[in-house]
Amino acid sequence: MKTLEESIDALMTRYKENVPVRYTEYVEEWNSPIYGTVIDENTVEWTPCRQPEALNFDDLESALEMSFHQSIKTLFGRWYAGDLALDYQGHTISLLQTQSAEDGERLLENITGHILMKRRLKQPETVFIGLGSEDDGLLVTIDNQSGAVGLEWVGKEQHDVLSDSLAAWLDNCQPQVETDKNS
Repeated sequence: MKTLEESIDALMTRYKENVPVRYTEYVEEWNSPIYGTVIDENTVEWTPCRQPEALNFDDLESALEMSFHQSIKTLFGRWYAGDLALDYQGHTISLLQTQSAEDGERLLENITGHILMKRRLKQPETVFIGLGSEDDGLLVTIDNQSGAVGLEWVGKEQHDVLSDSLAAWLDNCQPQVETDKNS
């Protein structure tokens, strides 16, 4: 059985092999290590690279008085990359990634808002890791207690469990080959 790190690395390898030219949003101020050729003011080619230091959740955990499931910290603390367009059982998913340390801080701010919303709604705490491409309101989330990967609508509870673990879910995701940068 693969570790989560091995599953993440294997997915990144499949992605690089199957999507030889990758595009992402260009944020000039970030000076991201993934950036390659700048296509235009909003678009850049990218190549994934390992984070020199994993995204640190300690301050957020302290502020929210909670611990995040280890799979969440591992997913967002391993690679810098553009978001990954994936196919999961015939459904296109955008798996969120961080492009740089600055983007990681932005992600932590967004996670904070999501957790506070869940608490206000008295729902189990989840962390979003992706979006359903068919509908922006459909989130791919990790249940913070169990680590299960599932689907939920914004503001609702997880309604469909896709996998009991992130590693198993990632092993079943395949790169979605895009035909051009505007796909």
